[in-house]
Amino acid sequence: MNLPKACIAALVIALLMPGCSMSGASSGNDGSGAGASGGGAGGPDPEGELGGDDPGNGPTADVNVIITADNAYGFGYGTGDRLLNYFGGIENLTADEIFSCPIGNGPEAYTVPARSANAGHYLYIVTYADMAVTQGVLGQFFREGAEPVFTGAGEWEVCATGEDYDLGSHGPEIETINQHIASCSRGGLDEQTTSTGWVTTADSAHGKVVFGEANDTDRTTPLPGNEFPLVCDIDEEARWMWYEWDPDRSTGSPFLWPGGDQNVTKDFLIFRLGAEFIPEPPR
Repeated sequence: MNLPKACIAALVIALLMPGCSMSGASSGNDGSGAGASGGGAGGPDPEGELGGDDPGNGPTADVNVIITADNAYGFGYGTGDRLLNYFGGIENLTADEIFSCPIGNGPEAYTVPARSANAGHYLYIVTYADMAVTQGVLGQFFREGAEPVFTGAGEWEVCATGEDYDLGSHGPEIETINQHIASCSRGGLDEQTTSTGWVTTADSAHGKVVFGEANDTDRTTPLPGNEFPLVCDIDEEARWMWYEWDPDRSTGSPFLWPGGDQNVTKDFLIFRLGAEFIPEPPR
């Protein structure tokens, strides 16, 4: 069964609509560098859980999420070695599916139950892009009564796995993601094809997390520093985020595809933010 992106807008995947398949696809290409809509990455069970225990001592408020990517993403919560739940598994084909209103046509909205948001010690975002035009992920995570969490702000880490996925593939399965999370935590990966392990925003020979433009400036032509148009209903404090694969960069932008057909960006990418950096509501 193929369903449009709107089928999952404003819903927790399979939790609130267990019959809503993630295998939907749309066709067409406007040259934006986006990829096919829909597709699951080994999605969650009917309660959005992949296993593991709810710590039971975290905040009790649900988390509201609005997120998009150029081109594909999923997100979830987990330990230092694996995901405990996973939401999304979206691939975007057209520019409208990345940027435009209403929610569900462009970015997607989710409500993550508190028990799922309290699982593990990390917030994870899994993402990959096609080899065209622009690339990045943008989102916000709001828990009632707490300060919001944005992409492009805070102590994010990234691991570039070097395992490339084309749009339409539906991305890595959960087991594959978990294998890479564990490998990234061990470190010592191939420095030619990966980031060798987790890297932060600090300069390193293996690349770094890079924060780009805020969601407050429109654009007509993608240029370094203004790669993306405005995104529907995501706060202007959110910033685009990606992996800087070129530690010696002097020109261009990590948010712009440099050309060619090789996986120079070393994606798919796994971003994570430690729970100690996620604000809690007042008790």
